[in-house]
Amino acid sequence: MTFLPMSAKDLDRYDTIKRTLRKEINGAKAAELLHLSTRQVRRLKAAVRKRGPSALIHASRGTPGNNRIPDDEREKIVSLLHEHYSDFGPTFASEKLEGLHGINRDPKTIRDILIAEKLWKPRKQKAGSEHRSWRQRKDCYGELIQFDGSYEDWFEGRGDKDEVCLLAAI
Repeated sequence: MTFLPMSAKDLDRYDTIKRTLRKEINGAKAAELLHLSTRQVRRLKAAVRKRGPSALIHASRGTPGNNRIPDDEREKIVSLLHEHYSDFGPTFASEKLEGLHGINRDPKTIRDILIAEKLWKPRKQKAGSEHRSWRQRKDCYGELIQFDGSYEDWFEGRGDKDEVCLLAAI
């Protein structure tokens, strides 16, 4: 007997498919409950009849990812980080690993290793402040008056430039 790790969502899906197989609910109701199409429910019913509950679990669950670093290389990186680069940041550490040891890994990967080994403390994301906050509304329409001034050579060199300002009010 094989052990199948199932999430709560997988168990709910299996329960609903079993109810359709026992004809307690129809395919349309099961599709509504599972947020799937009726065709997908028919496909799941056939798969559960054929393979049992394991049909609802993705085949690659539990297998390591394709881009995973081999364990021996990871151990080598960890030992080098502890010995030589414990006070380095991720980018500088990855540059040193590549330049001195021939280990070419992305700084993000090195960062993840540093965080896991407690050699690097990730910065907390700052709460983004609003770029521009709205002013408090005035009680009455027309209570707010906006002025703007523009210092230009309005008299085309015939007057004092510093003292001529066009004011606009809204």
